[in-house]
Amino acid sequence: ALPKILSQTAPAFCMGSCSFVVEKSKESTARVVVWREIGVQRSYTMESTLCGCDQGKYKGLQIGTRELEEMGAKFCVGLLRLKRISSPLEYSLPSSLLDIENELIESSCKVT
Repeated sequence: ALPKILSQTAPAFCMGSCSFVVEKSKESTARVVVWREIGVQRSYTMESTLCGCDQGKYKGLQIGTRELEEMGAKFCVGLLRLKRISSPLEYSLPSSLLDIENELIESSCKVT
């Protein structure tokens, strides 16, 4: 669910570049160990590039601090949405937080 949420809200995130297969070379990574040995259902690794993008809003551009901070903000909004949709009865948010969430989603999260 989190990758789908990020694909809808974060311009730097590409669902098409995601892989949910556990490759032999990745079996000792923290993500896989946490999933197998501890039973954490949602364990992800998010990777970034420093070489630039070949798709989306940032196609042809170098990734810098501003874009990484934007992704971080969108990731936090994604976690908030995930929590809200996964346990709506247990987790009631004050309307002020929902307003902030909507503002973050609608804005381009420009860092000054």
